[in-house]
Amino acid sequence: MIELTVSGSTAYAPTIEGVSNLFICENEPLERLLFNRHRVGLEFVRVCREASVYFLQHLKSSLVDECDNISELMILTKGHYYWLHHAYERVFDRNLPINFIATNRTDVSDTGVSVSVHFANFDAATDTLLIGDTIASGETICTALTAYIENHTLRRVIVLSYAGTVVGAQRISAFCRSRNIETVFLFGLAAFGLAQNGFDLSFLHNQTVTSSKYVQRAHQLFAGRGISVAGWDFGSQAQAPKKYHALARIEANYWDLLTSAIFPSSAGPVDASLVQKERAAFAAKISDLDEIK
Repeated sequence: MIELTVSGSTAYAPTIEGVSNLFICENEPLERLLFNRHRVGLEFVRVCREASVYFLQHLKSSLVDECDNISELMILTKGHYYWLHHAYERVFDRNLPINFIATNRTDVSDTGVSVSVHFANFDAATDTLLIGDTIASGETICTALTAYIENHTLRRVIVLSYAGTVVGAQRISAFCRSRNIETVFLFGLAAFGLAQNGFDLSFLHNQTVTSSKYVQRAHQLFAGRGISVAGWDFGSQAQAPKKYHALARIEANYWDLLTSAIFPSSAGPVDASLVQKERAAFAAKISDLDEIK
């Protein structure tokens, strides 16, 4: 299905109930991405580009004969930061046609996530799709695929995720299996457990599937806390750095790590309008942003 070893990167297939064809990739760019919460701006963009090239190198032998029937389904806006068009050019020396869909979370609670679609363009439809997305519940991808298959045939979905969860892969797998759609997942460093708040993806979660070396490294780097390797709004590191710094400051308060160097430093009042969509991540511990230190 994929090449398990390419120059600079390795992959393996863990056993996860209800999920077939899930591979965990290990390489230096993914380590730089998931073990450094200070990475923002162009530095963040560049490491994302490197990681996506490795994903596609693992897939190259299985896709090289099907390039005329592959397109990307970019889930806006965070899917932009997977740079699949750039990686595809690097690996295949070809253009990657792109379909677009814009979704947003309408509700996040202990009982689940609700997602709606407010824009879609499937002009480049093919029956094999590449999707780059950071996966928590998996509901966003299921919603996007529901919209896609209303008018287009879909045979296979290949999901590339710098940080993806066990429950998300299970949700997407069940959705696709019921519709006879083949799934392939490439995850970065782990298949993460998902915290109760629906946002935190941590190496230290008891459901996380990963190498023991990463658990040990996370214990040291994240002070034994279940801190999300991707933050609470992946992609804001480049798209909206001011928002990312605000969320990181809330995280420091949330985890009682105000003097820690884990998070980037920031000062001044937190703009509540920037973090409203992520309120469910911290509401159980922080009810008043004016109390943020």
